[in-house]
Amino acid sequence: MDGSAAFIAVSYFFGAGFPKDKIWNILCSFALGIVWGLIAFRLLHVPSISGVIASSVMFGIMTFIVLFLQGTIMKFTLVPAWLIAWGTTMLILSNITIHNWGLFVFQLYACMVLGIFVIGYFSDYFNQIMFRLFPEKNDHEQETDTEETDNMADHKA
Repeated sequence: MDGSAAFIAVSYFFGAGFPKDKIWNILCSFALGIVWGLIAFRLLHVPSISGVIASSVMFGIMTFIVLFLQGTIMKFTLVPAWLIAWGTTMLILSNITIHNWGLFVFQLYACMVLGIFVIGYFSDYFNQIMFRLFPEKNDHEQETDTEETDNMADHKA
């Protein structure tokens, strides 16, 4: 298994606006998504479910269950994180042979966690350092630059 799960996880985290206050909700949702991926993978090995129509119905029912659980007894979960982990699990499972399922699940979840904490938090820390070294112009300087640009455009016209 490669680091693709880490990058997918941190991409969701950044896409959601880097919500540090929801980190545990996201990690819990990732764990549930992995479980959902394992369940779907197992169900797809049942001959009567592996067809296009039956598997579409199965995915629809499983998605409904996710939405139902999140809306009722599991309000702490985040559906997009759950679905991303589910899809990531399914994608990886369809491309590699698993010899040790426990190790696979541990590695997959660890990659997602490390993606957020190592890639995400390191990138955030690096971003903060860069803003300290190269601060953005303040509002007054930006207004002055805009006025100068407008005046130059007026003189050219």
